[in-house]
Amino acid sequence: MALPLKCPLCNKSHEDQNVVTQHVYGGKPGQAFYRCSHCDVCYLFPGLTQEEEKKFYVAEFSNFMNERAGSTGGWKDPAKHVEANAWMVSRRMKYLTNRLPKSGRVLEIGCSSAFMLYPLMERGLECVGVETSGVFGEYVGSRGIDCYVSTKDLIATGLYSEGVNLILHSFVLEHISAPQAFLQQQLDRLKPGGQLIFEISNSADPLMTLYDLPAFERFYWIVAHTWYFSKPSLEYLLNTLGHPFEILIDQRYDLSNHMV
Repeated sequence: MALPLKCPLCNKSHEDQNVVTQHVYGGKPGQAFYRCSHCDVCYLFPGLTQEEEKKFYVAEFSNFMNERAGSTGGWKDPAKHVEANAWMVSRRMKYLTNRLPKSGRVLEIGCSSAFMLYPLMERGLECVGVETSGVFGEYVGSRGIDCYVSTKDLIATGLYSEGVNLILHSFVLEHISAPQAFLQQQLDRLKPGGQLIFEISNSADPLMTLYDLPAFERFYWIVAHTWYFSKPSLEYLLNTLGHPFEILIDQRYDLSNHMV
């Protein structure tokens, strides 16, 4: 099994890198997740090649998520995906409502069915999405929101060269091979006073750190995630960008998820 020579986030040597698990859901032999004892980030090694990554997200991701989340998640049907995530909208709006601009543009990267953008559009905000899945992208476009396959395609149009007021993404950062560059590009697109708000999973999930369930370990660590951040490792990453930030911690699923 190939071993990492250094941490891909903080560059600490191989002596600080420890195997977390060799159970990589959807992965291939030789892949494992490692944790850096210096910055506390967890990462997949070896990761997907650029060619494998492009194929996975364009052609395979919705099937992968449908298999993982089940048919009730709506990953095969964008309209059902919107319905399945109504509870997520309610949960997120508790944090977003007081942070939304009163007017202007909102960009969501990795918007899937754009279930988060429709309520913002109803508030009078101009919304645009980025989504690699053709099925989801076409659906979003049919509902009146401009949707692009990549941020590169969006930037190339020149329509948003003057910037946006708010950029959102949820459970996207952990999929990105170069997170610093990814976030910096977004910060550069913000208008003065604009905000970048994103949500990610937490590697300190109690089902992993408290209960240590073997079945959950085999489910939790997936090939689609290049990274798993904790609060310390996310702080390390955000500090490299040199902008003020706030980290909020929320329990996404209730006690029934722990019990079942």
